[in-house]
Amino acid sequence: MTAKPDTMNEERAPQLTLADKINIIKNHRFFPIIFPLSMLVILFLLFVALTGGKFLRPSVITGIFNQSLIIGTLATGVAFIYSTGNIDFSVGSVMGLACVIGAMVYQATQSMTAMIIVTALCGIGIMMINCTLGVIFKVQPAMVAIVAMSVYSALCTVLVGAAPLKVDFKSCQALEGSFRYIAFILYFLTCLILYHRTAIGRKLRFIGGNEQCAVQTGINKVKTTYISFLFAGIGVGLAGVFQTLRTASVASNVGAGMGMDVMLATVLGGMSIFGGTKSNCYAGLIGAITVTILDKGLLMMGVSSTMIQGVRGIIFLLLVFLNSERPKTLPSRQQF
Repeated sequence: MTAKPDTMNEERAPQLTLADKINIIKNHRFFPIIFPLSMLVILFLLFVALTGGKFLRPSVITGIFNQSLIIGTLATGVAFIYSTGNIDFSVGSVMGLACVIGAMVYQATQSMTAMIIVTALCGIGIMMINCTLGVIFKVQPAMVAIVAMSVYSALCTVLVGAAPLKVDFKSCQALEGSFRYIAFILYFLTCLILYHRTAIGRKLRFIGGNEQCAVQTGINKVKTTYISFLFAGIGVGLAGVFQTLRTASVASNVGAGMGMDVMLATVLGGMSIFGGTKSNCYAGLIGAITVTILDKGLLMMGVSSTMIQGVRGIIFLLLVFLNSERPKTLPSRQQF
């Protein structure tokens, strides 16, 4: 007599669908950390095997590191913007224009210090312009980014012309090593602390989680948005400096396509492009390494650039589905 109720309860228990199981996995608290790192390791080992070990050559590893440093710096800063639910994919064009202006200053002054300072300040200033257009003039950030990409790219073409702007190669080599590492580590650690251990990060995630609720609690949306673009601008400026030091020249197409690399790196790193509780500032660095490994590995296997773009697009859509679901409820205590 006692076995029947248990049997009936088991029969009435709802069965989990495939979609339910996927939601349980992707909403697990450790999923945004384990999944990106697993993809990074799997891709690296896969290309090592497919290239017969050529992927482990020092020149390949160095190239991956140099490119990852630039994209990772951009993505770390852009994480502050994405946390609020905004998207700005014009950072590549902003970086390019900052590089051009910095190189022009170098040619006028022959001062590496002036070049570095001007490039960094231009990255901050141009990102502040983008923010002002969205905050003050109420233009959607995505629309600002579309227009900004065209305008900034056109300015780079006009200012540079046919021949690249040259910067002293020996000076770039001298600064490329220790200066880059120290600057990036200081910037990354600063972002990590501010984002995860101060009220700045909490406010950013709160706005991304539920903007109306955040405003009702007294958070100044305008001020917080400017702060997010400020830190993004610092990252853009630093990435521009790293780019110039790496190539010792600035061409008219510098930064082209890098905005999409940053978006892909952000999602590959496990961060939601819709902001909220799933946001973090270290995702960009993990994703940047993964993106660079993916590009380098496919190129070494002889895959055309067109096919690479297609693969990247498919991966981006898949990861947006898995890890970028906009919260439908009020912000949870995880944001605090």
